[in-house]
Amino acid sequence: MLTAFSRRVCVIYSMEKTSRKDWSPKKRATAITLKAEGYSYREIAKKIDPTMTPSGIRKLCMRFQSTGCISNKPGKGRKTCTSVKTDRRIVRMVLKNRRITSKEIDESLHACGVNVRNRLVAGGLRARIPRKKPYLNAKQRSARIQWAKQHVQWKKEDWEKVLFSDEVRISIFGSDSVRYVRRRVGEASLPECITPTMKHPVSVMVWGCMSRNRVGRLQILEGTINADKYVKTVLEPKLLS
Repeated sequence: MLTAFSRRVCVIYSMEKTSRKDWSPKKRATAITLKAEGYSYREIAKKIDPTMTPSGIRKLCMRFQSTGCISNKPGKGRKTCTSVKTDRRIVRMVLKNRRITSKEIDESLHACGVNVRNRLVAGGLRARIPRKKPYLNAKQRSARIQWAKQHVQWKKEDWEKVLFSDEVRISIFGSDSVRYVRRRVGEASLPECITPTMKHPVSVMVWGCMSRNRVGRLQILEGTINADKYVKTVLEPKLLS
């Protein structure tokens, strides 16, 4: 029959986890119970596991008496080989050049062995695939910001008077979007696992528009479209009519 002290140890064993593989929580709890029953450290080692040392059991019992737990104290981990000043310098280098690699940073610091990636992750700078967006120069960005500021106070009634238009290229051979395929290792070159390409695929340019009330008709754009042709074939006959 378990004593009150044994039940207490079993509860601690069921609630805590250990990080050591050789001394399981069950062995630790058993060692604490046997010590409370009057066994010596050497006798406890023989009863539980001969590989357990009496000095280790002694430290376990002393830690249990002082802290009330049987698990190891969390380690502090390996000390960093860079200072806080160096870590700030690494972050500044990345903020100045977002596309610089960890190897290039390590070479510029002349400090081999520095885990630059961990320093950047600690600073909240993880490597990510950049999003693809249309290129905008400084003048275009300024114009868009100005347009947004002018229309930020628009209400629903104002936007109901706006006609939205856009054009898209439709490829007859295949879609330009990214498509995924499921394959095993070594099947990358199978015909059913590749996406065939064509140097000059047959395509058509389509223009369309819509408003709050309805959707406009599609307009097929033939040949090469420049600014003058776009105004004469699309905007004047289709958009303004």
